[in-house]
Amino acid sequence: MTASTVFDQVELVCNAIYPVYQLLFNLAADGKHYYLDDTTNRILDAKSVIKKARNSEKVITRTGVYTSGVIATLADNRHIVLFETNIGHAGEFIDSILHKRSQSCTKPLIMSDALASNRPTVREAITSLCNSHARRQFVDVINHFPIEVEHVLKRYGEIWVNDDYTKEEKLTPSARLAYHQTHSAPIMEAIKLWGETHLANETVEENSGLGKAIRYFIKHYVGLSYFCSTEGVKIDNNRIEAMLKIVVRDRKNAMFHKTLLGATIGDVITSVIATASEAGINVFDYFTTLQREKEQVKKTPEDYLPWNYLAKNSIT
Repeated sequence: MTASTVFDQVELVCNAIYPVYQLLFNLAADGKHYYLDDTTNRILDAKSVIKKARNSEKVITRTGVYTSGVIATLADNRHIVLFETNIGHAGEFIDSILHKRSQSCTKPLIMSDALASNRPTVREAITSLCNSHARRQFVDVINHFPIEVEHVLKRYGEIWVNDDYTKEEKLTPSARLAYHQTHSAPIMEAIKLWGETHLANETVEENSGLGKAIRYFIKHYVGLSYFCSTEGVKIDNNRIEAMLKIVVRDRKNAMFHKTLLGATIGDVITSVIATASEAGINVFDYFTTLQREKEQVKKTPEDYLPWNYLAKNSIT
């Protein structure tokens, strides 16, 4: 089978499921929480883009291709997974989603790493930062500073133990926040004080590997500690990082996209696959239904959302 024939068939699948994808995108705009990240990718025929830099009037030429991923949690705690591959970072992708957000919605909670390119600009949001990234700064220098880093990792690890407890006990968001305020906030403050003391006493060189890890933690302390001060904020961004492995595996196997159109088709299909998988349904059967009933899908895509499909097939 030729590559062009394969592409034609994949495009037909994309056309059949696109109404569902479009509805998922619109629903994601009113999410209460977002996990956000991106990873590098490649489009062979990608053209450079000349536009203003984010948060600046400076005009630059951009060529970097990324696949951005978002997991949007809705008010009913359902999850929507979306991907986008183009010249642009995750911050621009979340901007395109939040641009459709209802004015009546409260500030969204966004979990990401500390890169400015991953922050939204079109809507005011509560941007929390990933503690796994901060922890990784210390892990990377453990061979050079074993005693100091082991101390930090032991204390830092306690916050994940606390979070696991809140999940096991199925605490409400307010009860979870109160638990972290009591048990995790003192740990975060203790790590910050430990680092500040070392830097002030010059027992750790500021520009050493450990010094940089400490300065990262102190600089981003507010964002890292949001889970102790704001209801619903997560501890880390591990969930979207795990989801982006779908893209990473595809990148390793296929190596690249040829065109932006091909990348977009891949993103639509991957987004619906990931969202359906999160809903716990048989993706193969689901896609078969979407293609067989594509005319009805165009008319009433809401009936074919993964969770509605699941409810319908559970009854039948």
